[in-house]
Amino acid sequence: MNGLGRQDIDFDKIWKNIADQVYKILTGSQNVSAMFLYEDVYKLCIAQPQPYCEPLYENIKKFFEHHVDQILLIILDTKSDTISEYLKQWKLFFSGCELCNKVIFRYLNLHWINKKIQDKKFGHPPDVYEILILGLMIWKERLFFKIKDRVLKCVEILIQKDRDGELVQHQFISQFMESLIKLDSVDKDRTLYLIEYEASYLENTRQFYTRESVAFIASSGISSYMKKAETRIDEEEQRSQKYLNSSSHDKMRRLLHSILIEKHKELLQSECINYLKDEKLDEIYNMYKLLSRIEGGLAPVLETVQKYIQHVGIDAIKSIPDRNNPDPKIYVETLLKIYLQFSSIIKKSFNNDVSFITVLDLACHKIFNQNHITRNTTKSPELLAKYCDMLLKKGNKQHEEIELEEKLGQIIVLFKYVDDKDVFQKFYSKMLSRRLINGTSVSDDIEKFMITGLKQACGFEYTSKFQRMFNDITLSAETNEEFKNHLIKNSLSIGKIDFSILVLTSGSWSLHSQTSSFIVPQELTLCISAFQQYYSTQHQGRKLNWLHHLCKAEAKSFFAKKPYDFQVTNFQLGILLIFNTQDSVSLDEITKFTNLNENELSRTLQSLLEAKILIPKKKDPNNNNNNNNNNSNSNNNNNGECDNSLVDSANSMQPSSTQEYIVNVAYSNKRSKVKVSSSLQKETPLQNEETYKGIDEDRKLYLQASIVRIMKARKTMNHVSLIQEVIEHSRLRFQPNIPMIKKCIEQLIEKEYITRAEGESDRYLYAA
Repeated sequence: MNGLGRQDIDFDKIWKNIADQVYKILTGSQNVSAMFLYEDVYKLCIAQPQPYCEPLYENIKKFFEHHVDQILLIILDTKSDTISEYLKQWKLFFSGCELCNKVIFRYLNLHWINKKIQDKKFGHPPDVYEILILGLMIWKERLFFKIKDRVLKCVEILIQKDRDGELVQHQFISQFMESLIKLDSVDKDRTLYLIEYEASYLENTRQFYTRESVAFIASSGISSYMKKAETRIDEEEQRSQKYLNSSSHDKMRRLLHSILIEKHKELLQSECINYLKDEKLDEIYNMYKLLSRIEGGLAPVLETVQKYIQHVGIDAIKSIPDRNNPDPKIYVETLLKIYLQFSSIIKKSFNNDVSFITVLDLACHKIFNQNHITRNTTKSPELLAKYCDMLLKKGNKQHEEIELEEKLGQIIVLFKYVDDKDVFQKFYSKMLSRRLINGTSVSDDIEKFMITGLKQACGFEYTSKFQRMFNDITLSAETNEEFKNHLIKNSLSIGKIDFSILVLTSGSWSLHSQTSSFIVPQELTLCISAFQQYYSTQHQGRKLNWLHHLCKAEAKSFFAKKPYDFQVTNFQLGILLIFNTQDSVSLDEITKFTNLNENELSRTLQSLLEAKILIPKKKDPNNNNNNNNNNSNSNNNNNGECDNSLVDSANSMQPSSTQEYIVNVAYSNKRSKVKVSSSLQKETPLQNEETYKGIDEDRKLYLQASIVRIMKARKTMNHVSLIQEVIEHSRLRFQPNIPMIKKCIEQLIEKEYITRAEGESDRYLYAA
């Protein structure tokens, strides 16, 4: 080689060498040194006196045309495996063209072809292309268009065999698809893949699955079809990844959804109710997966699920006995069972879809607030609060702590469905008060766990009183310890009584009012006065208001054959202590010593009679043989339980003011510690009614405060807008009725917080 400078050369001789070597490259018959060919091309392009660029280009074009024509003949001669031969020849031709483009004719591309292309952009006519593009155009025009139907048919057959489960050469289909995309690169429109391949592919898919889906449903039913459709969609999506360009994936997906789901969606949706009734969770899941793929496919299913949950729930509530006074445990656990049943279905069969969770919430809200027990009442939150009280009281041995936390977590979920959360708050507050005062909470940690759940659901303000109750209990323990130290330090005595106190902040505790001005027994006056003096020195300006109806005591008795410790209320204690100085006491004397009103005295005395600690004194032995027999039976009772006949006689007796009572010296009980106060700690119908009255008063104050806040912000509002905003403002706490809101508006007008606009009876102005 004499270097790469300009020199005189023999064009025909050099071209013949180039053509021979390129042929070997395009046929893959022999390895060729591309660099030597590059030098030959370079010589032709810089030849003197005139470069041979244009003749070289024309010879390349003719060479490609002749070579492609020969390939066409080879493919046409192939009878049984056209696609295989086509792809074999394509691979050789394309790889050869790439080598020619990047290496052998690189100099021609850069220094002559690109210049011609630039000239073309400025209006010059010659059609010149880079060597690779030139080769692809010749392949496309002189070969592909002449055999496309034959080759496409081969590809369609392979795809069909693949769908039928036969083993096929997957790479043939993929390589053919890729060849079309490469051929499309020579045209701006790039329609070869779209028109010749994609359109045919999609149409064949449409026809195949239209036939198959109809035939499969007819032969195997809708349940089996759902599995089949899901499988077919997954298969086709995998097939699309291999056989289609990424631009076609969405088209293919929409086509499959249209054929396999959209056309049969009514049938799928109609089966939902049957699957729910039969609890066919797998079928429901298959249906959900299919219908969730199409827009609006789940809308009828959502409606069906909501109606079914409501139907099942309402029917379950109807089966609860005693509509007027249902058992809180049965009622709440019925609601929980419904919620957990359908929550599980939504989790397993609807993939915890937010839309179905919303449907469950709507259905449970209606079941909870509009069933036959609670219709037009606020019974649900009351029963929920009472069920919580059952769970949180000591003696609830049905649940371990972890199980109890789980159960309370479920209660919080139900609580979120409550419309009248203020009713739950009031009852829960009263019951929490009793648990803390009587020391009957299962544990402080569990109580705080429940309060935390309520705070997360309704905010800090909702549970602020609950937290203050716990603070009072903690401070009371410290106060008791400080009081005992004070007694020791100052050598003060309060007798043999073990005395402790709870100091409760007024306004934080939901407690029933004391209806009697109870006379404290002489035995307790020293304790009370000592603590009162101590507390007044520690907290000046504070006033203690003693709540004797909530106090309790443990009294030791020695009147029976063995000693007993009676756990009693202060009212019960006041009556029992009278018998330390008297053998018998009349009803008038009990009233005189305790100052209890008729209702409290009747309840307290009745509890002692039912416990058989006291018995009516017999007036005339000759007329009371039955009572003597009862006393005799009590003395000879061997099973450790008291004789019920005493209670019967006590209950049947209508005591007069002169009726006298004595202690039952024949009293017997298996336990040495007897809780007598239980019956008095239960809420009475009167107390329940009082609670609801308190709720109504709280609601009126809340509504008035809301109206004032709204009017202060708006300054002026018409009647309808004000009503609507008050309802919206209050709905998270309770569902206010319009008459109550109107009444509150009138009261605020009377108090001159707001006024009516002059000449406009339905418009209000902020006045305060």
